[in-house]
Order: sequence, then structure tokens, then C-alpha cells
Amino acid sequence: MVKTAIDELHIGDEVLKFDRGWLSTDFLSHRVTVTDKSIIDRFRKNGVQFVYIKPRNKEIEQINELVSGKSDEIISIIKQEAPKNQINLKDFNLGSEVYTESVKIIGNVLGDVKSGKMFNVGAVKHVAENITEMTIKHKGVLASITKLKKHDDYTFRHSMNVSIFAASLAAHLGLNKKDINIAANAGLMHDIGKMLVPDEILNKPDRLSEKEYEIMKSHVEKGYEFLKADGTQKEYLCLVREHHERHDGSGYPFGLKDSEISIHGKIGAVVDIYDAITSDRVYRKGMMATEALKMMFQWTDKHINKSVFEFFIKNIGIYPVGSIVMMASQELAMVGKINQGRPTDPVVIVFRNKSGSYQPIKVVDLSKSAIDRQKIVGLINPDNIKVPDDVLKYVDNLNRMS
Repeated sequence: MVKTAIDELHIGDEVLKFDRGWLSTDFLSHRVTVTDKSIIDRFRKNGVQFVYIKPRNKEIEQINELVSGKSDEIISIIKQEAPKNQINLKDFNLGSEVYTESVKIIGNVLGDVKSGKMFNVGAVKHVAENITEMTIKHKGVLASITKLKKHDDYTFRHSMNVSIFAASLAAHLGLNKKDINIAANAGLMHDIGKMLVPDEILNKPDRLSEKEYEIMKSHVEKGYEFLKADGTQKEYLCLVREHHERHDGSGYPFGLKDSEISIHGKIGAVVDIYDAITSDRVYRKGMMATEALKMMFQWTDKHINKSVFEFFIKNIGIYPVGSIVMMASQELAMVGKINQGRPTDPVVIVFRNKSGSYQPIKVVDLSKSAIDRQKIVGLINPDNIKVPDDVLKYVDNLNRMS
């Protein structure tokens, strides 16, 4: 344990012990996760001067320093007018089926490429068409499902998620159906070159050596050449070849700058980074969505195009659908719908009380609630939280209920 003054606490710190008995405070336990600055304020109000915390991960310390003070800027972007996504239970069920089946198909396609079998371009087009249609007709459904579904293989899930986010962002940017379909297709195949990289490098849990990193980076050109040889049209290859290019020219493989990168390349960079840093990997846990957005905001006009990223923020929201949040009442809830113009006050489904017991579902529209205890105080890592099936069924039915 590390003795830490209250003023030196960071968001994400795990408090294991107070400088006084916790029963003399209004906390329910001596073990507290600092999910929000309000937790630090509560320590002060209770007269706590220092605490003992779990040693910090160096990566988390760097992230806290990087994202500090950016919440207001993120929220101001989301508050700008954005299209409303109307979702109902029928759409959710359809989207869930499309997602699950599509991951299986893409897994088979990439597996075939890895083993040297024929590339099933027809299967890819079929999945991309489904994603395109769902994106246009049922906005928001698939993007919500990406974080509600769990799949063991990162590569297959990442390819599917990038496709969904790319198509959704393309639609949000006002691109036509053809360009949305291009985004969906290219997203599915953006990392196909990784199937041509040795497994010992692709799945290495430790830091790659300089030589190994160069081999890993070669997946972009390997994928491009593979698809080009298969007859893939040029416009479908831009995202594949440019998703690692960066706004300031620091990316690879060509070091292109913003004006030289296609719109699909800019889309690819944003969604690839977002899904990569919010997903669990063999060497680290994924970040929570809000922290990822804050960190990426620091990268605008350096690594990613600011305008494209701002559209992405509007599309995702500060509390993405499917996020687990802690209420001021110490209850746990799942975010079910983003209220446009009120990003900090979504509709939530409360499913666990302050004692840690599961309770009958309670749907609360925070934008219509003036009760302090019905406010969100922070995001919760969902890894150890079991969400009841009936909560998931409610998630995408809330627009119809409201």
C-alpha cells in the first residue's frame, strides 16, 4: 500500500485504507475506487487527510496526466447538435444476430487467409452490406452492440468493430451509401495483413523488439498487396493502406500528412485507435470509453483529424450505451440511451443497490431527475460486474419507452 495525501489522489486510484476508521465516515467500506472528483471531496468533508492506495500502474499515471481537465471540452463537443438515434427492441435483436453471425463469418474468412486458402470476397461483401443497411436504417444499433458483446479473439472482433464504427462515422459525416459501404468493407479487411504476420509476433504479450515492430508494421502493405492482387477496387484500399497514417505525418507506411490522407483513411485512423485502446489485449486491459475519448482528444491535429474526431465523439457520446456507471446513491446502472444535448444525463437502467444486491430493474431518465442521488459519479470497469440478461434486453428499448 502507498500512503497518499487526499490532494494527490487521481481518478482510478483504489483506496484500501483510511487514516481513520471508515465507520466514522459516510463511506460504506474502507475500500473505495476514486471514480470521480466528488469522491475526493467526500474524503475532505469526512475529515480524511490521507489514505493508503493500491500501487499505481505507470501507464495509468501517464494517462491521468494526459487527460486531466479535458472532460468539459469533450462534453461541449457532444452538446452540439447531433442526429438522434432511435432504437427499439426489434432493431436490437436484429443487430445482435447480425453481429454474432458476422463475427463468425469474418473469423472464417481471416482464418482461410492465414492458412493459405482462397479469399472469400463474397462473404466479406455480404457482411459489409448487412452493416451498411443496419447503419442507414437502424442507426446506433450495431455501435451499441460492439461493447455489449464479448468475443475471445481480438483480431476478429476488432475487424468487426472497426467496420461498424467506420460505417457509422461515415454516415454521421454525411457520406453517401456507396462511401458508407466502402467504409464497412475496408473496416472488415483493414488488418487482413496481420494474418500474414507470424503468430509469435502478432500475439506476443511483451514489448516488441525494434525488428519485430518493423515486421508488425508490414501488415499494412502486406494487406494492401494481398487485396490488390485479388482485384479489390482502389477506393476500398484507402482505409486499409492509410489507417496507420497520422495527421502530422508521423504515421506509416508512407508518412502522409492530413491533406494527403483520404477521408476513409482519416475515418480508419480514428476508429482503429478507439477500438484498440478500449479493447482487452494479451498485454493489457482496455481503457474505459470516456478516458479513451479524453486521451484521443489530446491527439487531435497531431495523430488524428480534429473535425473527424469531433463527429466521432458526437456519435459515441460521453457515456456510451452499455457503459456501467456508479450513481451518487452507490447503485450500479447501465447506460441505455444518450440524451442529445444532455450528454452527462443519459437514461440508465439501475440493477444493483448500494449493498451490492441485485434488484428489480429501475429505468431512470437523468435529464428529467432533480434528485442528487440520481446522478452519475463515475464509470465502473465492467470486468467483474455481472449484468442480468433482462437489463440487456431493456437497453435498446428505451427510446420506444420514452
